Amino acid sequence: MIQIDGTERQVYIKFVDKGCVLAILCDTRGQAEYKYPTGELSIVSLSEAGMGTKCIRIANLQPEVPNDTLKVTLALYGKVLDSQAEVWSKAYRY
Repeated sequence: MIQIDGTERQVYIKFVDKGCVLAILCDTRGQAEYKYPTGELSIVSLSEAGMGTKCIRIANLQPEVPNDTLKVTLALYGKVLDSQAEVWSKAYRY
């Protein structure tokens, strides 16, 4: 899948397999040439974007469990960037 971000002048190509991404980066050494219709040549940088970052939601956890315990437990699987408690709407009835 291709996603274009015109304001940042970036193009994202989404792959299903990380091996394909690594192969392309290895083959191109992180750079490619793009030739405009006018004949002008530009060097384009290639890199990974957001690979490996996951957002998870944990349900049915006792309210007494502190966020620090959760962070330490999840750190076994990788770097924990942030932990946020879920906030429910006042209109929601339990």
